[in-house]
Amino acid sequence: MSEDLVRCFVCVKVGEPVKKRLGSWIADLVLLAPEIRWVKDDAFHITLKFCGDIPYTQLYKLESALEHGFTLKKLRPFVLELSGIGAFPGIRQPKVLWAGIGGEDDQIHRIASVVERAAMAAGLEPERRPFHPHVTVARIPNPVELPVGVLREINRKGEAWGEWKVSSVTLMRSELLPEGPRYTPIAVFDFTNDQEVQ
Repeated sequence: MSEDLVRCFVCVKVGEPVKKRLGSWIADLVLLAPEIRWVKDDAFHITLKFCGDIPYTQLYKLESALEHGFTLKKLRPFVLELSGIGAFPGIRQPKVLWAGIGGEDDQIHRIASVVERAAMAAGLEPERRPFHPHVTVARIPNPVELPVGVLREINRKGEAWGEWKVSSVTLMRSELLPEGPRYTPIAVFDFTNDQEVQ
């Protein structure tokens, strides 16, 4: 990768108590399936827009669009809930395991729309796939299959991990390291208004 590119994405971070409960649940599953790439507690997030490797000039445009052009600050805080487990493309042959999003999920769709408009204003390619808010909990490499114990635990997992208040969006740097990705905040955009999402 060229040095003048930065790999980044825009996301909503998961609240601390929810993150700890999800992390504790995953810790038990790591023992059942250590060959699966489980996401670490500090990496839980909802991706709003994956930007890929972009030049710093485009990163600055995106940051400016998020800060000034599309008024994220006018958005109001809202509550999300983390509950249930699903898989892409499906639970029979999963590549990614994820935790589902409930609560005011209409708001996260609106936020994603605002972020998408800012990204397009910065010259990024528009997202082709429909937005599906989720928190990735594991990636399953080929040709690994989910052990029966993990499947049983997923099927048993009916309760939620809890709610948290979303009051900001984060522009995050992603570095791919041998031990797993490292995420570093580039900028945080706080919601400071009590009015409805525009």
